[in-house]
Amino acid sequence: MARRGTLNKAEVKDKEKRPIRWRKYPHLFLIVCEDGNTEPYYFRTFEKYIPEETIFLRAVGTGRSSKGVVEQAIVEREKLSEEANKNVDEVWVVFDKDDAEKVPANRLRFTDAFKIAQEEKMKVAYSNEVFELWLLLHFCDISSVNPIPRADIYSNLETVIKSFETHKSFVYKHGKAEIINALIKLGNEAKAIERAEQLLFQQKGKQPIDANPSTTAHILVKRLRELIEWYSYSSD
Repeated sequence: MARRGTLNKAEVKDKEKRPIRWRKYPHLFLIVCEDGNTEPYYFRTFEKYIPEETIFLRAVGTGRSSKGVVEQAIVEREKLSEEANKNVDEVWVVFDKDDAEKVPANRLRFTDAFKIAQEEKMKVAYSNEVFELWLLLHFCDISSVNPIPRADIYSNLETVIKSFETHKSFVYKHGKAEIINALIKLGNEAKAIERAEQLLFQQKGKQPIDANPSTTAHILVKRLRELIEWYSYSSD
């Protein structure tokens, strides 16, 4: 017999096989990300806060950039809609600016991503220059005076996490889940939201492609928290 509070292998296997009761989910929430690992892993961590059979959250990694992410989101939305036999309530696309401003064709793809997303009624959570800026904001203030290269964001993330006694040996590896695990344990989401909002305010008047550093990942996070709170309250 399994110990109280645990599942034996048969129960886990049965749970994995159990079909999704789509009609029980009042809200389908799709997030399509540029990165194939870190970003979808991060957003899947929100699932543990969602009351059972309320919000169906699917986070998909694509390995594509800006416009490609939006194009893939159209495909993923159709796929999820067919599976559930109903419309997807919200679609968010998550992508970075990267080096788009350096090549005219890439700059056009970046700006086109916003246009297509708007036409398709999708919400955009962009980061300039990279998504890891949002992660770094969980730990420290960032000045908007000068652009921040991605390499500096990565190295700053490693440095700030190593400053914690429990993570002295931490080594940042791009695309690995360890950064998200450290973020959840050590970071401050509320402060990150405040800092992201401040950065956006300081970059006011600039287009996303020119607003380095800035991110709107916090808007997506706030939306998830808002929905989770609403359904948690409703299910009480």
